[in-house]
Order: sequence, then structure tokens, then C-alpha cells
Amino acid sequence: MLIDGHRTDMPPTVKSVSWLTPAWIDEPELLDMGEGSTEDVQMNLAEMWRINRYLGGVHAITRHLYPRLRAHAGVATLVDLGTGSADMPVSIARWARREHIRIRILAVDLAARHLTVAAHRIHSEADINLLQADAARLPLAPKSIDYLMSSLFLHHFKPEQVVELLRNTFACARHGIVMSDLVRGWLPLIGFKLGQAILARNYLTRHDGALSIRRAYTPSELQELARAAGLTNFRVYEHWPWRMTLVADK
Repeated sequence: MLIDGHRTDMPPTVKSVSWLTPAWIDEPELLDMGEGSTEDVQMNLAEMWRINRYLGGVHAITRHLYPRLRAHAGVATLVDLGTGSADMPVSIARWARREHIRIRILAVDLAARHLTVAAHRIHSEADINLLQADAARLPLAPKSIDYLMSSLFLHHFKPEQVVELLRNTFACARHGIVMSDLVRGWLPLIGFKLGQAILARNYLTRHDGALSIRRAYTPSELQELARAAGLTNFRVYEHWPWRMTLVADK
């Protein structure tokens, strides 16, 4: 399913509440507050990557990004926002090598301890560089990067912050942005709770995973936020299970 978007002056709101959709809550996650030991952080990032890999998160990004990279002439540049352990850039870089596609990836995260984990993941990946930076204040010039992407990142921001993030990243992009996230709902929350014994053994993953679902947006809310950011050529795609991807092309 997809939702087409066109620019309006509607202010961003979060209002989708029903028997399937809980109210949006604004509460910081433990990992964002610096909670947990080095071992906890490593385990949390590893668990989040397994969830992302096996429960649709990778597919939600790559089904939109890969065709664009295949059609790109020359070396494609890509920025991954909120990269965490940089597993997504590593996966993309390895795919690009198999496809004989030239690519350079800048993996960005604000947390130094995330980048410490990421440094071990990318040690043999010459096409990936790490950057510690605030996604809201990227040190990038307008139209300096071909594509900017993110996975499980937008829900870390309040609605007005999402609008600013989308506006700024779209300005930095030469060709577009591809941003995927969870969909807020009671069903994904119940599914996560039931799968914790297998997928989320670390307390950070258990706490922040459930909270992330409550902090996430719905497809219609993300559509409205994209409109408020001034994106004029975008679509919000829904993917099973309970994922959505905003794709905005220039």
C-alpha cells in the first residue's frame, strides 16, 4: 500500500488514536540517555540488527534504495543517519560489491559509544566512513549527497523535529531520501512483547523496543510531517510487518 503526498500548509500533528493505534507518547529511550554498560550497548545493537534483518527492516529500505543505486551513473554517495552499529551500511556495501556498483557511505551517529561498536563492524569496509554528528545539524552542503537514508530513526524525534530533519536532509540530497521506521500500533507492540524471549533478551532492547513502538508514527502522520517539511514528490509505503518507508525523490 502507498500514500501519495503533495505539499500543504497543514501543521504537523500526532492524533491517530483508535482501538488499533495507541496514543503517541514522548518519552526518552534508555539508550538515548546513556544508560547501560558497554556490553549492554553491544548486545542491544546486535539484537536490534537481528530484529531489523529478520523482521522486515532491511527489506523496507533496500527495496526502494537498491533500484535507485542500480540506475545511478558513477559513484553513488549515501549517508546513513542514526547508524548505530553500522550494520545497515555494511550490508549495503557488500550488496554493492556483488552488483559491481560503486558506492561511498557516510555512517552518522551522535553517540560515541555507538560509533565505537560501528568501528569494529566496518574495519574491512573501505567504502564506509564514520562521522559523529547531530542529524539535526549535519555538516553537509545542499545537494552534496546523492541519497540520505535512515532506519528506526525518525521515532526518536518529536513531530516538529521530524519536520526539520526531513527538510534539512532533503536539502542535502541530490536525488532523494529513503527513511524507514516502525508503525505505531497495539498489534506490533503485542508482537514485540510475545517475541522478547527470542529477540530481545537485553533489558535495553526490551524497554526501548516497546517504547519505540509507542513513540513511532503512523503512515498518515508521517505523510503529514512530510507535507509540513515541504516535500512535494514523496510516497509513504507500508511493509509487513508493521514498517513504513518514506521515499522522496527530486
